[in-house]
Amino acid sequence: MQRVLLTLLVLLSVLSTTPTVAVGVPDVRLTVSAVTVEPETPLVGETITVTATVQNSVGSASPVDVDRIVLRGPDGRLDEAENVGSLSTGDSVTVPLTARFDEPGVRTLELRVSGTDANQDTVSISHPIPVAVERAAPQATLDVFDPAVDAESRVQVTLANPAATPVRNLVVGFDRPFADGIGVEDRRVVPLLDAGETVTVNLTTIPATSGEQELAVRVDYTSESGTEATTRLTRTVTVEPYVDDVGVEVRPVRPTEDDGGTDVGDLQGLLTGGGAVTDAGEAGETVEPDPTFVEVVVTNFGTVALDDVVVAPETANVSLPRQAVDGPILPGQSATALVDLREVRQTETVRVVVDYEAGVRESRTETTYAYRPLVGDVRITDVEMTRTDDGRVTLSGNAANVGRAEATGLVVAVLPSEFVEPTYPQRDYFVGTVGGSDFAPFDLTAEVNESATTVPIRVTYQVDGVRYDHVYDLPYDVSERERTRTGLSIPALGTGIALLVGVPALLVLAHRSGRFDRFRR
Repeated sequence: MQRVLLTLLVLLSVLSTTPTVAVGVPDVRLTVSAVTVEPETPLVGETITVTATVQNSVGSASPVDVDRIVLRGPDGRLDEAENVGSLSTGDSVTVPLTARFDEPGVRTLELRVSGTDANQDTVSISHPIPVAVERAAPQATLDVFDPAVDAESRVQVTLANPAATPVRNLVVGFDRPFADGIGVEDRRVVPLLDAGETVTVNLTTIPATSGEQELAVRVDYTSESGTEATTRLTRTVTVEPYVDDVGVEVRPVRPTEDDGGTDVGDLQGLLTGGGAVTDAGEAGETVEPDPTFVEVVVTNFGTVALDDVVVAPETANVSLPRQAVDGPILPGQSATALVDLREVRQTETVRVVVDYEAGVRESRTETTYAYRPLVGDVRITDVEMTRTDDGRVTLSGNAANVGRAEATGLVVAVLPSEFVEPTYPQRDYFVGTVGGSDFAPFDLTAEVNESATTVPIRVTYQVDGVRYDHVYDLPYDVSERERTRTGLSIPALGTGIALLVGVPALLVLAHRSGRFDRFRR
């Protein structure tokens, strides 16, 4: 028992003489007091700057030498600074570090700081830095439209900015035009491409050789942080050979469905059996085109666009105005010019010349068109002359329009002569309007001397604003009979045709009166 007590006393004595080791605060307390990233939203391929401020806290008991500051990414070291300097208590130092990323995405960088205190002990700290890298701006797409040799080929470049910051001073130009080609409009400038904005610019080049050609375009731009960068686009396209092939068609303009009207054919058709009397709205209605207006259809069958297309119609007797056609007319497309032929008063050949630029070359093509004008032609037919008891002569007949155009303001009058004098009540007769292939009756009165052999009749009318004036001499012979029936000799057709003209007129009159209705059943 005494031995045990003695042992305890020895242990207590030893413990009382051993010094106490306290766990204290480190002599150096390093901190990262501030970190900035410029630009805040970096782009792929853009250099970013990470600026870190490292401080020796005021609570540190020792100065420290900052030996190294390292910026690390998920794949390893990005940048570092060595022998940064000594920091007394409360001092700080700011160090910039840079990095560049080739892929977009969110990543966390690490800032590692290591140093040595006054006791040569190593001190180190780390600080996380989150960074979001966006896709490089701008995104660009390239389209080439209808490239052909010796033709201005349009190159369309579409620029899009998917980033959250604007892009400035975008310069779009050819890095390499087509082989042996030239750039006509080879540079475009976009001052600002805002975040989320899309802009399209057009360049123009002229290929010199056909076949597969490589075209390259470059886009120089400046990011929001002031970084200058370049994007290049390359595309292989097929350049067509130069083909200038233009077709020209001239055709009458057909009336629209709203025009209405009645087409009764022409007298010549009735005489030969080829015509028909057809009222609007009946089954089998035929609507003839209006020949006074023609459309010239220009079709591009070649490989190059047509520009500055001018249609020039001409005849041997009439000067007609030229017509410009809207362009460009691309390969496979057509355009139309409307030509007014109302000034052409007779049947003749119209020569239609089309001048144009096919690519960068001037060219011409032409065609001819047989024009038969739609005219009104009034003739006097089926005339009866009757001598009254007081010696006057009454003339009753028909004013027949043997043309296809409407005659307006038609007036038939007795023309005074040596042996003929117009008398009351019908010196003249206002017929009015007579449609194509139609007729209207009239009555005239005159005093006719027994020595007279003819009675002159004046016919005046208008067709499409043009005035016509004709004088017809009706044969006169009533010496043996009180009542005489006579016809008019038509110079253009001969004396015999004048009597036949009355036949279709009677057919038309019979059609109107309904006498032929029983044959239709």
